[in-house]
Amino acid sequence: MAKTVDWSKYFSYNTSKLEDFQKRLGARNVFATALMPIRGPIGFRKLDYEFAEKSLNVKEIMDKVEECHFNIFGLVIKDTDGACTWDTKVGWNPTNRDILGEFCDEGKERNIPIMVSLTSMNDAYQGHLHPERVSIHGKSGVIKKFDRKYEVGDISTHEEGEMRVDLPEGISLEEYQKKIPFLTEKIDDKIGASRGARGKGYIPLTSFMCPNSEHVDYLIDLAKEVVKNYPVESFIADYIRYDGQFTDLCTCERCQELFRDKYGQKAKILKSNQWYDFKEDTIAIYARKLQDAIKGIDKNCITGWFLLPGSKNMFTRKRIAQNWTKLSEILDITCPMEYPYLTGTRDDGWKWGKLGDIAYWYFIRNMKKRAHEINNPALAITNSVECNAEEMLKQMKGFDFGLGIALFKYFGTTDSQWKALKKYSEEDIGLDNLGLAKNYKL
Repeated sequence: MAKTVDWSKYFSYNTSKLEDFQKRLGARNVFATALMPIRGPIGFRKLDYEFAEKSLNVKEIMDKVEECHFNIFGLVIKDTDGACTWDTKVGWNPTNRDILGEFCDEGKERNIPIMVSLTSMNDAYQGHLHPERVSIHGKSGVIKKFDRKYEVGDISTHEEGEMRVDLPEGISLEEYQKKIPFLTEKIDDKIGASRGARGKGYIPLTSFMCPNSEHVDYLIDLAKEVVKNYPVESFIADYIRYDGQFTDLCTCERCQELFRDKYGQKAKILKSNQWYDFKEDTIAIYARKLQDAIKGIDKNCITGWFLLPGSKNMFTRKRIAQNWTKLSEILDITCPMEYPYLTGTRDDGWKWGKLGDIAYWYFIRNMKKRAHEINNPALAITNSVECNAEEMLKQMKGFDFGLGIALFKYFGTTDSQWKALKKYSEEDIGLDNLGLAKNYKL
């Protein structure tokens, strides 16, 4: 079992920010679980709108949340496909259901706050609808997994890496493409050996949108719609970044013009510190727009962003342009995505378990090294699916940065893990049946 880390030695933000966050949520110790309604009832690797529309049982889910004493419930209201799971006049809702509204109603009855997550720059549907807003490649390359080439000037719309789609019974591919226009005729007919190749079914496309395009205005309109119409306690931006798979995004005319205006005609695109500064500033500008839009409607709504751990220069700066300090100074909380056991789990054999352990060591080491860059409270989210109960608990204890922990995700969590979670809530952190820590009530 993991040793507890005294993370207060590594973080340097003002503790008044932590106290403010705790007061807003009504508890000092966050114990949260999160759900992706359009990914189906098994795990990560499906898009399943039929399940979300017809089979998702909100009351049953919230019963389980309450039984395990979770005091926060997280809901992904817009995933990488672009589906908006609420009653929207702005976005695309293929589920024909106000899932967010149903969870808000159940949360209110049980006194369980609702936190929502909105995927930002990765949006398959908007990429189909507005290809002119998709990021542009600045150099040629090959996507090894699919052996597909792309050229300079191509848009960053590619085959999705892991999510797959099963056709509903009695529906043809052509009919279903009317509902999911970014679905291709290509199919994975078997599960791959590697952990990132276990999707099976029809392959959808995915798009990374340009953060200097009108896509940002669309995202801000979505955020305003949600915060205005639903009693959400917190709004977290996911995919607040560029695509980490590539190093050459985005070189569209919009980005080039803005970059030249700021740094001059001789400044180098793709190969200069000015370019990386420009990308980081672009993501920070979106964060500021999101913060101002949300606070303009509900000043008490807690804003946040999902952080991808990794090396500062090679990954978070050059690839995805997440400046931890800038983003944490704009938004209220930071949510590090600590998923080492998606790399491998002991359940799949010694090799995979060892890879997961190495990833865990690296994630801990990385946060110790870089925690001082974060200037607001950090609530880590880690995985319960595709790992075992022991590995799950190890992550929960290791990545509790002083605020608590969030588990991802509800579907795919095993019976043994549910038992471990309930025991953890009662014995390790002393949560009562209201989800509030007995020794931590305000």
